[in-house]
Amino acid sequence: MRLFLAVLVGKLIRIVAKLRGGGSAIPGRIAMLIEPKLLSKTLGSLKYGVIFVSGSNGKSTTTALVAGTLASQGLKVFSNPSGGNMPQGIGSAVIGQATLAGALNADVAVLEVDEAYGEVLAPFVAPSWVVLTNIQIDQLNRFFEPDRVFGMLHAAASSATNGVVINGSDANLIDIGLMLTNAPVAQVKVLEKALSKWPEGALAAPRFGKGDVVNNLPVSVSVIDEIDGVATLSLGGASSSVQLPGKGLHFAIDTALAFSVAEQILGSSFDIEAASRAISNQQTVYGRGEIAKYQGVEIQILMMKNPSSMRATLVAMEDPETAIWIAMDEGTPDPSWIYDIDLSRIGSVKMISGSRAWHWATRLSYFGISPENVEPDSKQALAQYVAFLKANGKRGTLLTNYEQMMAIRKLMGFLDLESGK
Repeated sequence: MRLFLAVLVGKLIRIVAKLRGGGSAIPGRIAMLIEPKLLSKTLGSLKYGVIFVSGSNGKSTTTALVAGTLASQGLKVFSNPSGGNMPQGIGSAVIGQATLAGALNADVAVLEVDEAYGEVLAPFVAPSWVVLTNIQIDQLNRFFEPDRVFGMLHAAASSATNGVVINGSDANLIDIGLMLTNAPVAQVKVLEKALSKWPEGALAAPRFGKGDVVNNLPVSVSVIDEIDGVATLSLGGASSSVQLPGKGLHFAIDTALAFSVAEQILGSSFDIEAASRAISNQQTVYGRGEIAKYQGVEIQILMMKNPSSMRATLVAMEDPETAIWIAMDEGTPDPSWIYDIDLSRIGSVKMISGSRAWHWATRLSYFGISPENVEPDSKQALAQYVAFLKANGKRGTLLTNYEQMMAIRKLMGFLDLESGK
């Protein structure tokens, strides 16, 4: 009865929240107050269990790739929307798809989980599998040091019942994998040929206080190469070329992680060619290379949430981008990291917006780039930038932090975050 009431109330609140254009986490928060066991009662009996995807960067993309890969194998997949990676956001996603009796039409759940919440969620819905993307320097105002994230991800991985899949190019994750005893660990190996094309490797946070570690974890998938958004992956002696959602080694690693966990779950029935076709047709996660169409123009939205994601975005650019729009607000409490970034891939900046606009204007001036316009009001900035693109027949490029990305997408009329539209 309590589950029925929680789902019913959650669905009603969800309708009201959608009409008001926000509050996507509120239905889950209220429903879980009514029924604290909402997640375990709805997700706990799925045939192939629950997969947690966590790490500093790449959670949203990897979650989408895991979901797409498993769907290509004929499984019915439940997943939470990008960004809804805390308990209340996951609860809201459950409310959106569950029947009033709390049943989900799914074989497996693939959940993007915030780094700090894996060990919080595990007692409510124990993961069968945990996929770890990386540990990078991120949100220092929140986590202080990568070592704290190391502890959080180790705790989350320790709750896996069937297996753990890690990015083997990250020394921190190798250490976690070697420490685990609760379930088998498999790694995605990135070959030197692929790593050498990236001047900063796979952008992992340094691992201090450790000598040489013997990495004897079994390899499930190898990233052989990545060229212009096409990855060559090797699994079980067979190789496959995969058109990635975007350019860059990070997309290849995320795809390899997806293939790895799918192969761990399905064994010899995993069809790598079907998975490759599915990934080739998969759209980017919103804000992660997404092409947004608005008033007759196209704007590519690229997130910059920390030094690693910014570097990965810039390195993936073929040539210096011109007429860029940069947006950043207080959602980035400490923007000092922008001074650590090589901006040589930025040719010119047409617009800077958000409450941190002048921080970026100052940074660019030190690098020898003079932005044409600084407009803290992003609504005005959007109007001016679109007018410029129309007049010049150009496609725009928006580099933005998460909060400005959400605000600007809303200004464009993309209100439904659960569908990304």
